[in-house]
Amino acid sequence: MLLVDFSIVTIALPSMESELHMTASAGQWIVSTYAIVLAGFLMLTGRCADIYGRYRFFVIGLTVFTVASFLGGLAPNGIVLIAMRGLQGLGAAIVNPAALAIALAMFPPGAPRSRAIALWGTIGSTGVAAGMLFGGILVQYLGWRSVLYVNVPFAIAVLALASSRLPKDAAEAQRSKLDVPGATFLTATMVTLVFTIESVPVNGIGSVRTLAGIAVTLVLAVLFASLERRAANPILPARLLRYPDLLSGAAVVMLQPMSYAGIMVFASVYVQRVAGYDPLRAGLAFLPSALIISFVAAPLTMPIARAIGVRAMAIVTGVIMIAGESILLFMRPDSSYWTSLFAATCIGGFGGMLAYQAGMIAGLAHVDDPDEGSASAVMTFALQLGIGFGVAFGAAVQELQSNALTRAGASETAALAGGLQAAFATAIGMGVVMIAAAALGLRHAATAEIPVGHYLPFGKLHHRISVRA
Repeated sequence: MLLVDFSIVTIALPSMESELHMTASAGQWIVSTYAIVLAGFLMLTGRCADIYGRYRFFVIGLTVFTVASFLGGLAPNGIVLIAMRGLQGLGAAIVNPAALAIALAMFPPGAPRSRAIALWGTIGSTGVAAGMLFGGILVQYLGWRSVLYVNVPFAIAVLALASSRLPKDAAEAQRSKLDVPGATFLTATMVTLVFTIESVPVNGIGSVRTLAGIAVTLVLAVLFASLERRAANPILPARLLRYPDLLSGAAVVMLQPMSYAGIMVFASVYVQRVAGYDPLRAGLAFLPSALIISFVAAPLTMPIARAIGVRAMAIVTGVIMIAGESILLFMRPDSSYWTSLFAATCIGGFGGMLAYQAGMIAGLAHVDDPDEGSASAVMTFALQLGIGFGVAFGAAVQELQSNALTRAGASETAALAGGLQAAFATAIGMGVVMIAAAALGLRHAATAEIPVGHYLPFGKLHHRISVRA
């Protein structure tokens, strides 16, 4: 359900923006707010689940997510919808780490746990494709509000079964101090930065509002850094910085969705609002790439990494991702689906998935067992940050270009198409930066022991599950 959320909202986004009269820069908050709140609180809530009880946090998080989904479906305007998406992100941050920990605790180490992990990963991968397919069906026949309402019956069923089906754990007797101020200031810093980016198309980069936003962002960042230096249990322990390739791997993991998540969102807008696809056709159009990402690219991660090395895999597959994305620069409203969207998303998605996996492997390969949880949280934080910032930057560029074309006399559709082409170019630029980060930053990836572990996708959280020979 949590993994479906991103892909299903991607298909519904054009309908949400149209019905609620939202601009591109305002509509991007529907995606960015969820990602940023999830990223900002994930490391804190994961520790809370360990301290106060995973079952308790599972129930609390799923309840918050469900209530936010229902209220989001009732949203009378964009502001309420964005607020509920933020609350959904908080619920997901609470339930994500608790859910996988509970699942692993239900099976003994060895073959039973390995089978459970394999099934868990398969279900998660299926969620991406399911979101594309059912998102199109729901929006087409029931409207965009249904993609939020659909969470409610499933979540209620899970909550009803949880008390009898899931093991209950006790809270820790000695509770550690939690860095709540750090998580709050981190999230506030990111939200303020995205808000500042969003204001540029309307106010200009040199306006008082934009400059004030930059100043507030810097102040919040300084306060966050100051709090972290004094915190007993900081969100990012200083010892993590000593691990080779952790930060450069996180950079690759952040830049990959800054490129490809933006492509997914803006391509969905293009085919629905420019090329005239209905939501069902749009969902079906993205389904092949979702299947390739989940069931072709992901299983090839380790064979390719062993064959050419992690650093080379990040660079080569990054080039493949950009090659696919670049096809969209030539897409026109009457372009053939097979030579434009199908080719772009399948090639780009295949390369992007492998580049992302290369960053994960490189960043976590040298981390010691006691720090695996914290390091994995850093990587997941980078992933969510990339989604939020990628969509925000793309939306700002789109609106700037669309406004310029409108002033030059272009029609509304032509201006939108031109703006979306500019957003595609921005996403491709992020991909180029990702390749540079891999080439210059992944200095120790060649010595990674492959496989030292495999990486289990769970919603938008990735845990490192050790596999000892």
